[in-house]
Amino acid sequence: MKSNPTKQYCVALCIGVLLLVCNLPSFSQTVSDADRHEIVTKLADRLVEVYPFPEISAKYKEDLLKNEADGHYNNLTEEELAAKLTADMRKTHKDVHLRVSRNEASYKSMTEPRERRSIRATAEDNSNERANYGFKRVEIDGATSTAYVEIPGPFLGSQEAFDMAAASMNMCAYSKYVILDVRHNPGGTGQMGRFLASYFYPTGREQFYLNGFYKDRKQDEQEWTYSYVPGRHMPDAKVYILTGRGTGSASEGFAYAMQQLKRATIVGDTSAGAGIAGSNVALKDNLVAFVPLKMVVGPHDNTGWEGVGVVPNVEIGKDDALAATHKLILKDILENSTDTVQKAAAQWMIDDGNIPANAAVNMKSKYGDLVGKYTSNITITYVKGDLLWNRTEPGKPVESYVMKEVKPDVLVITGLNANIGPNASRVYIHRDAAGKMESLTRKTLLGNGIISAAGQPLKKV
Repeated sequence: MKSNPTKQYCVALCIGVLLLVCNLPSFSQTVSDADRHEIVTKLADRLVEVYPFPEISAKYKEDLLKNEADGHYNNLTEEELAAKLTADMRKTHKDVHLRVSRNEASYKSMTEPRERRSIRATAEDNSNERANYGFKRVEIDGATSTAYVEIPGPFLGSQEAFDMAAASMNMCAYSKYVILDVRHNPGGTGQMGRFLASYFYPTGREQFYLNGFYKDRKQDEQEWTYSYVPGRHMPDAKVYILTGRGTGSASEGFAYAMQQLKRATIVGDTSAGAGIAGSNVALKDNLVAFVPLKMVVGPHDNTGWEGVGVVPNVEIGKDDALAATHKLILKDILENSTDTVQKAAAQWMIDDGNIPANAAVNMKSKYGDLVGKYTSNITITYVKGDLLWNRTEPGKPVESYVMKEVKPDVLVITGLNANIGPNASRVYIHRDAAGKMESLTRKTLLGNGIISAAGQPLKKV
């Protein structure tokens, strides 16, 4: 019996289409009247049960039930209903924490049996691992003794997250200045902020960090830093925390507490203003509500950052907070440091800020007398508007670097020793009483802040 190729193709096509349909993600469905009522009622009741301000939660419930009775939530898809509920609650009272979203994965995780949830999470979800548990990078600037830690978050409460935090803090252990960047950290657990803050106090000296209160005031709790964290504590380090509009919830709490304790300078833009901690509630039909339940305030008062955000000590808006902080650190070194090596390195870096402003200098007319051949296989040439530092070594191609003015008779050799830094090498011009160039000295700012002079002064040959 002969097979029918056309029939086989059609069968295969049908099977393929069936498999494709089976593997498509489920789409948001229109919410039934019964489910809609259950969702609205459950959300309203939960707010009255736990929201820390009774008068506001009562108003939330009143408005939600009235909107439902008026038909505002009829014939909406799951996503549309979630968005409408969120918008309506924020009209009642703007709490940026309070929201409803359609999240099939979260809803499934919250409603399935705990054993199954644990197995699935272990097998499927390694997103926190890929994101290094909220810690992205640590950079050490030995010249100014500055450590920079980028923490995009979120703040997690797992063993791995605390391990990453401890490793990051230990990288900073001997730096005099520490910059902690939470500009894009949406929040998470407040325990991580307390853990980080603990590194900046002596071992055994806990600090009253934040105060949380609930609708049931018997549950109120004080949050303190930890008396011990692994590694070296940094009670004398000067701390800067970078914030922005993307700084939310627990990361705001960290910035706010450190600001109130006068243990850190906050630099950047005002944070999101999400100051009431909460938890997720599974509603119905893949809808999940994040319901605030604990108002968090300062360590010695009844105010917090809810609705207003953490206002930086140094507000720079949308400008680069990291660049601004580096300038603050350089200024502090010049004004307060007793380390002459560190002060010289700081002045070098401050002088680098003049380079872009000096771009219009006519290098030929001002420094044309440098053109020529020097000892140590160095030549200086002028090519198409640029003064070039050229180094020749037997059997190797000529290396050329553009020279730019830092300040009068001090030129940076851009790109030379780039492994140390972009502007690590300079030429200092020595002139006689008549202003004639006599020799050149090349200096390099090393990674440890020492400024090293390269051998004997260079003279023309």
